[in-house]
Amino acid sequence: MNQIIVNNDLGQQLGQLPGQAILCDANGRALGFFSPLEDQPRVEDLQLEPPLSIAAVEELRKVRDGKPLEAILSRLGL
Repeated sequence: MNQIIVNNDLGQQLGQLPGQAILCDANGRALGFFSPLEDQPRVEDLQLEPPLSIAAVEELRKVRDGKPLEAILSRLGL
């Protein structure tokens, strides 16, 4: 993910927003959305990348070692 450092004035403005905002350029064109974080953590503390790669997730989806619903309900006495 890309990171853009903003100047202190813009940082204060963004930090005081009560909710989401649309960021626009001087010509009124929308650049993107800004969604403030509640506790303003340091970038190093954020998990910006998914814990598993797409390939790893696809491999996990292939695993079919669960039990049928009937067996689960039976074991629970339902």
